[in-house]
Formats: sequence, C-alpha cells, structure tokens
Amino acid sequence: MGGKLRALAVDARGGGDEGARMTSEFIFIYPKRALNAAGARRVFFARRGRTSPSSACVEPYSETLNLLRISPASSGSGKFYAPYVSKREGLFFASTGTLAPSSVPRSLFLELARGQLGRLLRKRCEWGALGLKIPRNLTEATRRDLRRFAELATSERSAPGFEDECAALFDALRETCLATNDVFLEQAMEARRDGAAERPTALGFSAGASAFAGERTPFSGPSGSSRRRLRTCFNVFNSAISWADVERREGTFDWSAFDRALAFGEKRGWRTTFGPLTRWTPRTVPRWSVGRSDAEIAEAFWRFVEAAVLRAGLRVGRWIVATNVERGEGNPTPETRFAATEEAARRIRRLVPGAEAFWGFERPFGDAERFDVASAGAPFEIACRLVGRGAFDGVYLEANFGLSRWATAPRDPLELHCFFDRWATLGVPVCVAASFPSANPRKRVATLFSASAENAWGRWFGWGKRDDGADFDALLTAPPELEIDESFWNERTQQENARRFFLTAMARRSVVEAIWSRWEDGRDVWETEGETTRDGNNDVANDERRVAQETNRTERDEFPTSGLFDEAGRPKPALHKLAALKRAYWG
Repeated sequence: MGGKLRALAVDARGGGDEGARMTSEFIFIYPKRALNAAGARRVFFARRGRTSPSSACVEPYSETLNLLRISPASSGSGKFYAPYVSKREGLFFASTGTLAPSSVPRSLFLELARGQLGRLLRKRCEWGALGLKIPRNLTEATRRDLRRFAELATSERSAPGFEDECAALFDALRETCLATNDVFLEQAMEARRDGAAERPTALGFSAGASAFAGERTPFSGPSGSSRRRLRTCFNVFNSAISWADVERREGTFDWSAFDRALAFGEKRGWRTTFGPLTRWTPRTVPRWSVGRSDAEIAEAFWRFVEAAVLRAGLRVGRWIVATNVERGEGNPTPETRFAATEEAARRIRRLVPGAEAFWGFERPFGDAERFDVASAGAPFEIACRLVGRGAFDGVYLEANFGLSRWATAPRDPLELHCFFDRWATLGVPVCVAASFPSANPRKRVATLFSASAENAWGRWFGWGKRDDGADFDALLTAPPELEIDESFWNERTQQENARRFFLTAMARRSVVEAIWSRWEDGRDVWETEGETTRDGNNDVANDERRVAQETNRTERDEFPTSGLFDEAGRPKPALHKLAALKRAYWG
C-alpha cells in the first residue's frame, strides 16, 4: 500500500496542466465500511466560514479502502464536512480542521479526528475559563484520545488496519465530545436558571396560515386534556403568516387567519412574534406581483407591512420582516430585497415605538451557497455589515436540518457552540428556529418535483427551466447504488437532536427566543380548492391556483416529517422533551 500511495503522489505532482489540476484537489482515503460511496459524494467544502460548491469523485483503492477526490469551486484552504451516522443523533456532518490543497492523499478519519480534537480542546479551555467543572473521567478520556491521535499521526500510514484505527479513534473522540458537551450544558443551564430573570430565553413553536384556516387552531387536533398540557409547554408563539397569505388580491386584505393567530397567543398569555412576513419565494410573495417592477413590488410590500403593524398594534412586540433577502435567484433583485426589507423595518419601528424588527436568515450556516452560487454574501457577513447601519434590532436564524437542498446539513454539537458564539458577537438579540426529521423524508414523498411544480418555479422566475439544482435533483432520483439509507432518522433521534440544539440555544443570553419551526407533519397547505386568485378570468385563476398548489407542495415536502405532531395528530417524543426543557428552565 505504501508504494501505491507514493505512486499516487508522484502522478499528482506530474508536469503540465494535469499536475496543476491535481494540486487544486483534495484527496482522502477512507474505509469503505465507515462511509459508503453515496455518503462520500455528499462531502462539502467550507472556506472562511462560507460553504462552496464542490464535486466529489469516489474511486476504489483496495478491497477495503476507497479514494475520495474533491474539487472545490473556490480555491484556497478550508474545512471539509463529511456525513457520519450516529445511533443517538441520526446523521450529522463531522468536520476536519482547516486543510490546504495537497497532492498527497490524507486519511479522512484522521483529519476528522484532528478537527474534532481541536474543537474539544479549545472548548474545554473556553468553558474552563467560564467556570465549567469537568469530571476527572472526561479529562482522562481526553488525554487518552490525544495520546492515541499523536501515535496515529506519526505512524506509518501504509500499515495494515491504519485507516480502521483512525475511524475507531474518531468514534472514541465523538463519545468524549458528547459527554463533555452534556456536562457543559447541564452546568450552563443551571447558571442560566439562576440569572434567567435578567434575560430569559423564551421557548415556542411556529405555525402558518393553514393552522388557522376556518375555525382551526394549532391545538384543534389534540384532545382537551392534551390542549391544557400544551399550554404549559411554551411561552412564545411565532405566527408565520406571510404577505401572500393576507393579500391574495392586490389591495384586498384577508385578516381572518392573522386575527385568529393574534387571539391564539393572547388567550394563552404568550408573547407573539410575527413573521417572516415574506421569504421572497413564490410561497410568500403574492402572485399578482409577477411581472411588476422592483419599485412596484417594494411599494406593495411596504403597504402590506404598514397595514399589518397598524392592525396588530401593541399586541405584537417582535416582527420578523423577511428572510432569503441575500439570495440571488429570481425577482425582485437582491438590491431591491435589501432596500425593501430595511425600509419595512424602519416603518415598523416608526409606527409602533418599542416594537422590534428582526432581519431573518434561512440556512444561517451558509449551506445555501453549496447550491446557489449567486448571493449577496454569507449570512453572517451580511449581518455584520447591517449592524452598524441600525437596519434591524436583532436576527432571526432558521435552520431546518436535513439532506435536501433547502435544508441545513446537521452539525456536530461542538459546531453548534461555535455557531452560537459567532452570532453572539454581533451584540444584538438572536431569535433561533429549528426542526429535525423524525423519519426518512423519501418514504413520505412520492416525487419531490413534478412537472407542474417545475413550471411553477419557471413561471415565477421567468426561466424556461428550473435553476441550478440539476445535480442535486439527480441525487434524489439516482439509482439505488447512489442513494443514502435515511432510516437512521426516527422519533428518538429527533428527540435527542431537539434536546441538544435547544439546550445549546437556551444556555446563551444572546438568544431571546428558541422556536420549533414545524408544528405538524404534512399540514401546511397554501390555499384550498375552489379559491380564485384573479377576477374576471377563471381559466387563468384556476391555472394559477393549480401551479401555486404544486409549488407549495414542493416546498412543503422538503420537511414532511419534521413536525412535533404526526399526520394523525399524535404528539412526538420531541414535544415532550421541549416541554421538559421549558419546565426545567422556567419552572
């Protein structure tokens, strides 16, 4: 094997264009049993905190090993994220430390262990400075893992079983990190409870307009006794009623769902947060605005925002103005989105002094850039630029975890700490929303993109075909040998991920609200059959309604199993876990 590695390195250093091409690649060796080919193709690259599109090629290396070649779209050093399946957490993406391009193959799991060990040691130092008391057994386990890493990092990599030993080290490090993380969260939450009155973190859930259709409310399904218990589970409610839900016809506002959502939160004594008022997608921008100029769309949005704020008055203290502002696809342009969102925030605060206007980001880890290369920048970079301008009072960060294109790749618990630490440096309040799947989404969705749904996106954005997601879509319809078994997601892993994520959020003073963003499985319907969207032309109205329903079904099916209730209205264990966290924190 040693000769094979040396030959591979010599070939990579060859002259001419081929040699230059190879030196821009990253090459990893890994055991086949630890990561199958489909999983290896999902490895992605992040440079300076920004994810980047990359192409991956898997080659057989030996009977037990594979070779992974990765070519990032952006040059320079960066980190790699690789999928890893855990019985407790389902799937998450483990990361390496920062690596420079090299023609010499690296051990994937040794680099993952290096990254994991570096984060663990840094966090131990930070937490120790804050007063964390680390049990002796965890200190001994960390020392043992460090010694083993040093042995492997200086060993002959062609030795039999070397890659398997690296994978075993990473497994051991993962257990040490999880145990250390749980100790920190326990002690940090105890400290937060002692000072919770100073700046408490509210725990809540989000529901859209469909949850208030007719006489429904989010509690319509559960029994009376269950409803009484549910009232004690939360103390904030996020109404995700958008511009398109209220102004389906230009100049005509339907406030029925809006008013019921306000009354729903008031009746239970919860703080109500409204928004995002638009996500700048076909789901949340009225279809009558298609073809309008950017200036006309901005004026119409401001008119809606002013009407909503005046109607709610003092009953809403926090407004999430918009998300997807930085994205580059479709109309209006990002420049118009920025200007419209910033002006809407100013109008909210002018109309209701004391009200807060939050600027929202979906996929705040920057995952969107893996698929959408056209953007105004990474979310954190944009927020940094806007803070000094006083464009908003806080940030809303929504991360719906999963594998689809519109999802956030699940992260390691120590990565979550780095994420919250980074956003806390802005010095503004943070409202965070999240969800995790409780079953394999593929088994609940017959087809993610139908022909009519594809036409819907094309008609909205003025394209003859869908955007640059073809490579991603190919994964969804790939032959069996390219698919990933997603059976590792279940209600138990959803519960464990909910516990860790929301504990991590609630342990920080910068986080003022922690919200579960999906209330029910498969119940987010845009509009009902029989409604029309344009007067005087039933054919056009029916066609638009059908296109809208298909578009909404596409978006909805991205997270079909991420609700706190299943489709039959039964609560999942994650709901009970959130209730337990709220009781432990608030009493």
